[in-house]
Amino acid sequence: MTTAKRRGRRTTGTWVQAAIDVLRGLPAGLWLVAALLVIGVTLLRLGTAAAPGEAPDIGAAFAATAQLLALLLLNFALYRAAAGIHPTSLAGGPLLRFGAVLAGTILFTLLPLAAAKALLPVDARLADVWLWSFAATTFANLVLLPLAPWLAALAIGDRTLGPGGGWGVLRGRLVTFAGAYLAVVAPCFAVHLMLTMLLDAPGSALAGTALIGIVFIDSAASLAQLVLTVALGVAAWRLHEAGRAR
Repeated sequence: MTTAKRRGRRTTGTWVQAAIDVLRGLPAGLWLVAALLVIGVTLLRLGTAAAPGEAPDIGAAFAATAQLLALLLLNFALYRAAAGIHPTSLAGGPLLRFGAVLAGTILFTLLPLAAAKALLPVDARLADVWLWSFAATTFANLVLLPLAPWLAALAIGDRTLGPGGGWGVLRGRLVTFAGAYLAVVAPCFAVHLMLTMLLDAPGSALAGTALIGIVFIDSAASLAQLVLTVALGVAAWRLHEAGRAR
């Protein structure tokens, strides 16, 4: 038997199919809750945004904290449900560990994003800001990809996989795993980022039907980005589980 067969290497298409299989196992009720929560977060952000030229008040800070907590809990519930575990069972330790690592990954992605924005002129076009922001954040996410199986394991409560375990799980498969991320997650993020920037742009004249339509499309792109990221992570974690079972 060849090394490739022993390692069970996967193509990009195989990873995408594995992620779809994970999503098929999510309960319908969780899909509904996730959709409503993402829409609610978008509306809360818009409703509490400071007016152009004004500093954010304490209400905006409270709303931002509530949004982060809501998305943390949603991420946690999705990982557990995707692995066939009740979303809220044994939530204490796993939730704290998962939340701490997730917060660290978010902070890491902000570093290249801040650097990219610092390189842009003050009067840069919105399209240029979007392009550089997308490129910087995608680069950071690709660097963090080897942690995907470990992040899933943290939410699931699997202590057998450490931070370096993701490299072992994805050894010989990381390029195709990154290809799957670029094929299905990155486009959703690109749309979500573009629409978020349109909604948050100073002096935006969006209103009525146009505003409602963009809010719903933005929320759909954000939800797709979230669930596909979770699905790829759980698909990678399942390889670890399969290896332990042999």
